[in-house]
Amino acid sequence: MYPRSPKFFVAAALAAASWMLPAGPAMAQPTPAPERHLIPQSLRISQIETTEQLASLAKRKGPVGAAAVRVQALYSAHTAREREFILPPLTLLPLLADGKVTPDMAWAMAMTDRVKAEREEIFNEHTRITEALNRLVVAAAEAHDNTAKEFAESAAADSLNDLEVLEPTLMLIGDILHSKLSAAH
Repeated sequence: MYPRSPKFFVAAALAAASWMLPAGPAMAQPTPAPERHLIPQSLRISQIETTEQLASLAKRKGPVGAAAVRVQALYSAHTAREREFILPPLTLLPLLADGKVTPDMAWAMAMTDRVKAEREEIFNEHTRITEALNRLVVAAAEAHDNTAKEFAESAAADSLNDLEVLEPTLMLIGDILHSKLSAAH
């Protein structure tokens, strides 16, 4: 994992706190917002960190900046998808690990089903992100920019982790929920 700055931890703490605060009357909306599920805080922090690092690298002149801009666009689109339906079911892991499955977890089945249905597209996104990160590694190496190179290598490993660990975990979560909740009805 790429080293985090103190500024990052303050931003992450504020972001986490804002997710936990109840919405008051001043924050009420005239129309109900679609149901939104949280994502594990560790993954949210990782997304924020990666987004900030990419924004910083994208401001650089030359090949490193250009390569970072390409990664930034791909990563931004993918993290939106992750926040929408890929990562929220992971919040159920502690309960599932304790053997607890309740009907109020059913919301996650549609999300894990969608991950399964869009598995090839998700794989292709990760492939494009990893290819772009590899181009950033090359550009950084040629520019003797070890900070950018180390970041890109770490981010590529994170992308691989998503395919090797996160996606199969989501398939298991979906299987557990479908077997336990379908049997209960």
